[in-house]
Amino acid sequence: MEMKMGIEEQVSVVARNAKHNLKLIKRTPTICNPEDLDKNIKFLEMMVRLHKTDLKAQKNARRAGRALSLRTRLKSLLSSILADERRKRKEGTA
Repeated sequence: MEMKMGIEEQVSVVARNAKHNLKLIKRTPTICNPEDLDKNIKFLEMMVRLHKTDLKAQKNARRAGRALSLRTRLKSLLSSILADERRKRKEGTA
């Protein structure tokens, strides 16, 4: 059975995993390739920081319209593209 999660849920899972992996790498650095250790730590810290920044942005949005979900933004973009295509077809046939 396949679980369907929204973008927000996926982001929170990734951030939770990044926190766990960061703690694990810092506790036992031998589990990671020594050449990539700094790069991996910076990447995981960036993932956690991005999640915190996104949560703050959603929390600080005063109006509901300012914090549109990704799905809503994609639907809006797609509808504008389709409307433009329809307009071009009508101009070409006239």
